[in-house]
Amino acid sequence: MDRNWYDLPNEVRFGIRYLSAHFYPKRYMERWSVLKPLSVKLADQVKEYSPQQVQEELDHFQFFDLYFREEPLSQIELPSSYIKFFDDLVEDFQSGELERIVTRFHLVTEGILATTGLDVLRRAGEKYSLPQFVTGIRHIIEDEARHINFGMSLVTSKEYAVKRIEELYPQAKRIVEDGKEKLDHLVPFQEILEEMEELKRGRIYRLSKL
Repeated sequence: MDRNWYDLPNEVRFGIRYLSAHFYPKRYMERWSVLKPLSVKLADQVKEYSPQQVQEELDHFQFFDLYFREEPLSQIELPSSYIKFFDDLVEDFQSGELERIVTRFHLVTEGILATTGLDVLRRAGEKYSLPQFVTGIRHIIEDEARHINFGMSLVTSKEYAVKRIEELYPQAKRIVEDGKEKLDHLVPFQEILEEMEELKRGRIYRLSKL
């Protein structure tokens, strides 16, 4: 944790912790514990799916766990919209259908939700001079970009992928809207929504070029 962490306004600290908990939902990890073995299974089944990506996700958890050791993210309650979205993600992984997994996980969860959230955390960390936090977030951003590109490479039906993005996007947006009161202390909320919309358009545009 950065030495000046406790100098930040309470609402900013809580906003950062609240958003960080979306990347490391420690309070709910047991609920979704099946995701780890399912991810490992996918890595075994899909030749191009590198176990390194699974390990990088675990490394991201470790970063948030260590950084917030003094104020554990297990204290953070996440909205029902988030919980439902990840319950559905588990179902997608359990289905074994690669297109379902890729579209929800790589294109929407990582490609829109995580990309937006990480950018908000980076901007907040820079604004409030949290160098240790920003370094960790930038590293995660680099990893996530590779994961998204990998997911794009696994898409076999552009039409299905676009349909899924359109279907899942309102659910992703609802998660963000449910956190408006907390996120607005980090970055103007309208800018967050605009970034999400831009990312959605960008993912669909990239799919059109496959």
